[in-house]
Amino acid sequence: MLACVFMLPRRHLLRLATAFFCLTFLLPSAHASIARAIRLADLVRASQHVVVGTPDSSFSRWENVAGSKRIVTYTRVRVEETVAGVPSGAELLVRTMGGHVGKIGQIVHGEAVLKHGERSLLFVRPEVDGRLAVAAMAQGHYPVRAERDGSLKVTASPSLAKLLRPEGSAVARLSGQTLSTCQRLIHEAARQ
Repeated sequence: MLACVFMLPRRHLLRLATAFFCLTFLLPSAHASIARAIRLADLVRASQHVVVGTPDSSFSRWENVAGSKRIVTYTRVRVEETVAGVPSGAELLVRTMGGHVGKIGQIVHGEAVLKHGERSLLFVRPEVDGRLAVAAMAQGHYPVRAERDGSLKVTASPSLAKLLRPEGSAVARLSGQTLSTCQRLIHEAARQ
């Protein structure tokens, strides 16, 4: 009878340990966020500037955003080409949410991450406080890659969230296209 009492807790412990192992190591982890897909015409309308530019420096700091203290990153983007809108100068200072200050980092899933030296097609809008931000977060950020044949292709942002109903979205229309095709599509969307 005494042995039976000690067996029960061990059995439960073994089951709990097995369940923990399976949940921790065998199931794939989920790291995605979900966003509503935005149409290209809406993205163009929401943007003050659409540019091809390259980030050349950035800094992060703490700021109060919507009543909470957050880390934000400011990135200087050297404008190489204006697709729509008129930038105020040869560079734009663009604020994105998240970053690192000292040993503390914050990640905002679905936010554009502008990497130093990575040419991108950017849709930029003013925020309420007048600062510039990437319109529609990562849906307004498209890295530009040089292909072997010399053409420039636009890709979806690597930090893009999973999109609800992506068919017909800006991401679906622009990703995988040449930069010149994207520029034509943007001009057509601006006329709508």
